[in-house]
Amino acid sequence: MLGKTVGGRYQIVRNLGGGGFGRTYLAEDWHLPGRPSCVVKQLKPQITDSDSLSTARRLFDREAEVLYALGSHDQIPQLFAHFEDNHEFYLVQELVEGQVLSRELRDGCPIVEEQVAGLLLDVLTTLEFVHQQHVIHRDIKPSNLIRRKRDHKIVLIDFGAVKQINGSPTDSSQPTELDAQSSLTIAIGSAGYMPNEQMAGKPRFSSDIYAVGMVAIRALTGLYPAQLPDDVKTGEICWREKATVTPEFADVLDRMVCYDFRQRYQSATEALEALRELVAPHHGTVVLPLVKAATLDGHLVWIERGDELFHQQRYQEAIACYDKALQSTPDDYMLWFKRGMALDNLHVYDEAIDSYSKVIQLRPDDYLAWFKQGKALEHLQCYEQAIEAYNKVIELQPDNYWAWHDRGRVLEASEQFEEAVNAYDRAVQLKSDFELAINNRKRVLNQLKQVDQLYGLQHYEETIASCDRTIATQPNDALTWLMRGMALEKLRRYDGAIASYDRVVQIQPDDHLAWFKRGTVLEHLKQYKDALLAYNQVVQLQPDNYWAWHDRGRVLEILKRHEAALASYDKAVQLKPDFPAAIEGRQRILNCLKQANSQSPLSWQAAG
Repeated sequence: MLGKTVGGRYQIVRNLGGGGFGRTYLAEDWHLPGRPSCVVKQLKPQITDSDSLSTARRLFDREAEVLYALGSHDQIPQLFAHFEDNHEFYLVQELVEGQVLSRELRDGCPIVEEQVAGLLLDVLTTLEFVHQQHVIHRDIKPSNLIRRKRDHKIVLIDFGAVKQINGSPTDSSQPTELDAQSSLTIAIGSAGYMPNEQMAGKPRFSSDIYAVGMVAIRALTGLYPAQLPDDVKTGEICWREKATVTPEFADVLDRMVCYDFRQRYQSATEALEALRELVAPHHGTVVLPLVKAATLDGHLVWIERGDELFHQQRYQEAIACYDKALQSTPDDYMLWFKRGMALDNLHVYDEAIDSYSKVIQLRPDDYLAWFKQGKALEHLQCYEQAIEAYNKVIELQPDNYWAWHDRGRVLEASEQFEEAVNAYDRAVQLKSDFELAINNRKRVLNQLKQVDQLYGLQHYEETIASCDRTIATQPNDALTWLMRGMALEKLRRYDGAIASYDRVVQIQPDDHLAWFKRGTVLEHLKQYKDALLAYNQVVQLQPDNYWAWHDRGRVLEILKRHEAALASYDKAVQLKPDFPAAIEGRQRILNCLKQANSQSPLSWQAAG
């Protein structure tokens, strides 16, 4: 892979590692000035049968969707692009410069309690956001945590094993997976950081809490999970005597890694509350988070306080903190982005747009800032500017189906219906099961009365409804009656279809297609004599219609009128010599006539 260019722009520079489903590489983006570095994650199934590819595509789509949703958080890598190439799947993500936690946690070198408490606060704060999006990470471990170089914060990476669920993060009942279970479910996770219910394929929010707790115990003891014994009676991990730790902090960790998931903290929020009570002084008013190096820099304190308030949905206070931090770092694009999101949540869209514009000024190719700006402009009904914003997203990410969908929605709102349909079409092409885009496209086509497109897209109920609206004001529109009949025929509502075709031939007696479709439906209903009359009308109106001659022959064959059937098949073959169905039908009739006339050679010769 080294030196190879994928996606037409990302040149692989170095191998960063790999796992069961693929590999991760350092790459350079040759489409941007300065060829900035990024991370390319390749998902390459070892087995390329259809089931394995389907599973791989499911994992890939899931990780991409989750990263798009979670990419607004400062401690989760942004997703720049995702694409499929020759049954290989690629995610292009932000490069986080720093060191994975697994390198900090050295064998036999325990870390002091205060530092571990700071680590927990950092990781759990990010995990709280993840859980609020109804996502279980399922693979939290030291190698999936990076201490970022610029601010020493912990960044949570590798969302390839995520599980999306219905329900709130505080719901302790068994969550429901949005996608079907597969045999891979049991294998997802990492030994030592994966609790028993996850090994059984039933992960919960508290499964992530267990993993974070085990990371903390690994740091406190300097030992790998496999080096820690279990209590033979309870199954609990015996670790306290191998660490220098206060009883109160050990109690919090014990609850995080409890064998019985019902006894654990059920969400990151619960675990955070317990930890914050523990690290706060019993007397006094305020304590700063125990994050190494962060407390030494005033503006980082404002950022952390703002993030905390943001996640508590105290958006106005969060904005005040971000403004304080911006006084010392006015070119921090992420601060402007967070400020914009807080204003978004307060529905102060004009100010949110100003913040996103500042991000774009600092980073012109930040697709997420353009995307958020488009949404804010849409809320203000500034449709032309919103379309320009979504166009920019699509320019940066041509396969972003959400951008195509939202562009379609704005075009629809601004009554540019034809272009809206095209945008929805593109969204559905990129994601064939994108129900929201499919339904919106149907709605617009209904408004346009584009029954032929509705029919072509197999939206038969909507085709019928649109036809009925037209017929209410134009009862003699033969084409509309014909489309109505065809849609009813596709839904196997044959009586209604015949009634529609009858109406067509009343209005236009020489409509050969209506007669032909009428004959087909009558065949389905086994009304063969009436079907024959319909096909007779077709061949009278269109003597060179070989399909009509063939279908007429088929009905005559069913009615045991073999000589007439043979004549019909002969005519079809005469009109189209390479017509297999007519040739086969003719041969069947010849065989029947041969059998019937086997005792009369002269008669058989005449028939042949």
